[in-house]
Amino acid sequence: METGFFDKINYSASNEDSESERKALQLNGFDTVLCITGSGARSLDLLVDSPAKVISIDFNSTQNFLLELKIAAYKALNYNDFCEFIGIKHSSEKKYIFQKIVPHLSKDAKNYWTQHFSLIEEGVLYCGTWEKLLKSMLKMAYLRKGLIKALMQAPDLQTQQQIWNKQWSNVTWKLFLKVICNRFLWVHIIKEPGAQIIAKDFDVYAYIKQRLDFMANHFHFKTNHYANLIFNSGYAAECILPHHLRAENYELIKQNLHKIEIVTGSLNAYLQTCPDSISAFSLSDFSSYAPENVYNEIWENVINAATNNAKFCERQFLVKRNPELNFKSIIRNKSLENELYKSDESAIYTFCVGQINK
Repeated sequence: METGFFDKINYSASNEDSESERKALQLNGFDTVLCITGSGARSLDLLVDSPAKVISIDFNSTQNFLLELKIAAYKALNYNDFCEFIGIKHSSEKKYIFQKIVPHLSKDAKNYWTQHFSLIEEGVLYCGTWEKLLKSMLKMAYLRKGLIKALMQAPDLQTQQQIWNKQWSNVTWKLFLKVICNRFLWVHIIKEPGAQIIAKDFDVYAYIKQRLDFMANHFHFKTNHYANLIFNSGYAAECILPHHLRAENYELIKQNLHKIEIVTGSLNAYLQTCPDSISAFSLSDFSSYAPENVYNEIWENVINAATNNAKFCERQFLVKRNPELNFKSIIRNKSLENELYKSDESAIYTFCVGQINK
């Protein structure tokens, strides 16, 4: 079984609100967009806007195998079977459904999923390290089970705010947050490689607390798919699903699947092979895994690969950087960044968005 961070599936569900990328990139039928694969959710969400091409790249081959599996499921299944297979609905027929999907997988992806079928049985959407961690954390909060239920079933935002501010956000919660925000835990127990890049003077606890408080006071947890992952460890019936999982988008996604090109390898190496050819970049949170010199090198190669006036959207979590200070061709849209900071339903990110003027 895989042991390295970049040799296993770390993210399997939608841990971001792709509506932000859609607002930032404003894709059209002429755009070639490059994005980091991760769980594959963003690559599929972007198909809703029918760009000319989506280049989905990841250094981690298993994340690309996950995207392949999701694409194969679209190709082989109707929406109901797709929901059962991927884990939105319960199913005891996953082995049977998997056999329908196998012909649409590459040899390597077929071998991987045959050897790791237990991940499919657990639920494709929830098989990642991050999703399993969220589930474990929820089990640790069993004493608050009733309060969690009240939060997730609050009929409106006002009721939710009252529960959060008067009952949830107390000394116990703050202590729990301080424990899970401890750098030793992330570096030595979880072994998250990006933890060592976080600035020493960055107060992780204060940032996470502020963003979760914002989330609780501005977004209705009952319908928020990211809140469902945190507090339900899965998507409940009332949840508004990510774009690519919604019934109304299913056929559109299926029709656009041929536009996805999956690339396994170094982002830097790939960008060097395609100068002046990419008109949009969905860079997710790559700064969390890139030391400053590598971060700057990637941005240099992004600029070289970009068409003039190419659009970009970079999320930043605990590592905050300003690439425009080193590259004059990067023109940030601060007003849009602020808008996305307030409207993004995953809440924990800041944004670096704008255009590349060459």
